Formats: sequence, structure tokens, C-alpha cells
Amino acid sequence: MKKFIILFFIFISMTFSDEIFSLNDALKIAIENNIKLKIYKDKIEQASISRDFAFSYFFPRLSASFTYRYLGDNQPISLGPFPPMKFTDDNLYNLTFSVSQPLFTGGKITKGYEISKVSYEKAVVDYETELQNLILDVKKAYFEVLKAEKMVDVSRKYRELTEKHLKDVKEMFEEGIATKLDILKVELALKQAEVRITDSENYLQLSKTRLNFLLNRPPEYNFEPEDILEFKRERSDYEIWKEIALKERKEIKGMEKVLSIYGKKVELERANLFPQISLFFNYNMEKGTQTSMDGWEDNWNTGVFLSYDIWNWGETRNKVKKAEKEKAEMEKQFELLKNGIELEVKSAYLNLLSAEQKVSQCKKQIELAEENLRVAELLHQEGMATTTDVLDASTSLTEARNSFYNALYEYNVAYAELEKAVGKWRN
Repeated sequence: MKKFIILFFIFISMTFSDEIFSLNDALKIAIENNIKLKIYKDKIEQASISRDFAFSYFFPRLSASFTYRYLGDNQPISLGPFPPMKFTDDNLYNLTFSVSQPLFTGGKITKGYEISKVSYEKAVVDYETELQNLILDVKKAYFEVLKAEKMVDVSRKYRELTEKHLKDVKEMFEEGIATKLDILKVELALKQAEVRITDSENYLQLSKTRLNFLLNRPPEYNFEPEDILEFKRERSDYEIWKEIALKERKEIKGMEKVLSIYGKKVELERANLFPQISLFFNYNMEKGTQTSMDGWEDNWNTGVFLSYDIWNWGETRNKVKKAEKEKAEMEKQFELLKNGIELEVKSAYLNLLSAEQKVSQCKKQIELAEENLRVAELLHQEGMATTTDVLDASTSLTEARNSFYNALYEYNVAYAELEKAVGKWRN
């Protein structure tokens, strides 16, 4: 029975233990669950349907129509000496099957289909652009959780230092070296350490909630992220990053698709300058007319249909000019986009350089703070330093550690932002 109880509690602890997952796991969950991405996937499917619909215009179209007409008071007609007679029945039926096939549209059908294809490709690019944004948001939220965990750890270490110092001060008080005031100062610092821990733990829970929101999971869902806050990535020169951005950035590819659409819209409007020619075939069945009084009769006809706007007060040419102006406007927008991306890459690159320097500086700051605390403790034991000196040194070391982890977080975020700025959206 005792073994069973032990096994039961082991099973319970394994079942309810926090999930440990990596950044790749977080990205996978976000991509699978994010509602905004699902909306963009729906847009891709809509564009695919529109593309298939535009392609159908290349093929013949078959239609059917049926009419029934009751003539009501359909009186016989008298013609001279002949007896009155009806030329149509009271009930008229007409069934028609029609087939039409475009022969020449000035390229309208072709351009419409090409626009639908490019629109589909643009929808795919829009999805990938949103995916870039989501990946960056997840990375930032993930790194923030790691930073929050480091803050909790630093706060607990500060409490350990304060507890150790309180023990030393109490021993020195027993020996008559320290005063009651020294003990009160350290006890106050210990209370402040508890407040630090509470604040950092609350910050950790809030950071996890933000990440859960991006992963579309319950806010209270608990997990343990894999620690990847590091400082070992290689960086290239700015010109290399810029070159990658101009080739890989999804917004540039998306704008190229948009320019292609606007160019084809110009050609689509120009197609209206040409006649529209189509072939038609009609098969008709009727009953109740003069030739089909006694039963169903059929007939058929075929021919070529041509339509052309001879004069519409310049409407077609104005539409062409309007489409050309819209295309020229988008070309200027494209130039602004590329300039903006270069600025974004430059800003992200400079932020990365700044973050690198901060990490190096904070490492040295920790080394100095640790040495400062060591010396302060030694001097305090010899009666050459006050309790306040030791507490100040402990606080300085805690702040130095917090600054280091904050700088490390900023470095990882800066690298992720630079990757996003150049279009390297895969982890």
C-alpha cells in the first residue's frame, strides 16, 4: 500500500509539472494557433478561388432558360370569310440552351487571369509578412520571460547575500563589535529583498501571460522555457545585411506583386479599346406558338457577336490614363518602401552594435561589483567598513547583474529585429 501511494504521488507530480519547451516549440505553437495567421490563410484560399474563377473565362459557357407564359383572354381572330382561329395557344412554353465562346477580347480575359494569379501570390506574401511579425513578437516575448526569470534569480541571490550578512552582523553584535542599529538596517534590507522577489515574480507571471496570448493559450498556462539568452552570434557588416534585405524582405516582394497587378490593370483597361468578339450557339424548344400548336418544336441558330464602343466621350481612354497614374503612384510608393527598409535595417544594425557594447560593459561592471562586495565584507569583518557599506555593495552587485541580463535581453531582441528587418524570418 505504501509503495502504491508513493507511485501515485510521483505520477501526480509528473502529470502537473510545468511544461519545458524551446523557442522553436513556442514558434511552432504560435504558427499553428495564431488567429491572425488563420485569417491570412483564409485570404490565400479566397485568392485561389478567384484565380480559378478567372481561368474559367477561357472556356465556353453553357446556359439554359425556361419561360412559361399564360396569355389569359386569348381570343380567336377572324380573317375575312375564314372562321375565327387562334394563332397561339393560351399557354406558351420556351426552353433555350445557349453556348458562348469568347474569340477575341483584346487580352481582357488573359490579363484578368494574370491579375488573379499575381493576387494569389500577393496573398501568400502577405501571409509570410504577417508570419515575420508574429515570429518577432514571439521571440521578444520569449526573451522577456527569460529575462524575468533572471530577475527572479538575481532577487533571490540578493536575499541570500542579505541573510548571510544579517547572520554575520548578529555574530558581531554578540561579540560587541556591531550595534543594534546595524541589525535593524540589515533586517530592513532583508524586507526590501522580499519585496524585490515579489515584484520580479509578478513580472515573470505577466511575461508568461503575454507569451501565452501570442500562443493562443490560456493566460494562466504555466511552462518552463529553455534558457537561450546568449551572446555568441556572429554579425556581418551593414552592407551585407542591407543587400539581404533588398532581396529577401517580404514587403518588397509584396510590392513587386502589387506593381505587377497595376501594370496588368493598365493593359486590362486598354483591352476595352478593341472590339469584343464571341461565338454563340442557341438551341430552342417551344410549344404553343403558331408553329408549335400541336407539340414541341425545336430550332437552332449560331453566329458571331461583335461589340465595340464607337463613342463614349473618352471614358475608356480616361480609364487607361487613370490606371497609368495609379501605377506611377505605386512605383513611387515602392521607392519609399525600399528607403524605409534601408533605414529600418540601419537602425536595427546600430541597435545591435549598441547592445553588444552594453553586454561587454555590464560584464565588467559585475566583475567590479563582485570585487567591491568581497572587499567590503572583509573590511567589515575587520571593523574598517560599516554595515551600510556592505549593503550598498550588495545592492550594486544586484543592480549590475540586473543590468547585465537586461542588456543580454536587449541584445537578443536586437538580433531578432535585425533578422526580421532583412527578411530572415526562420528561426
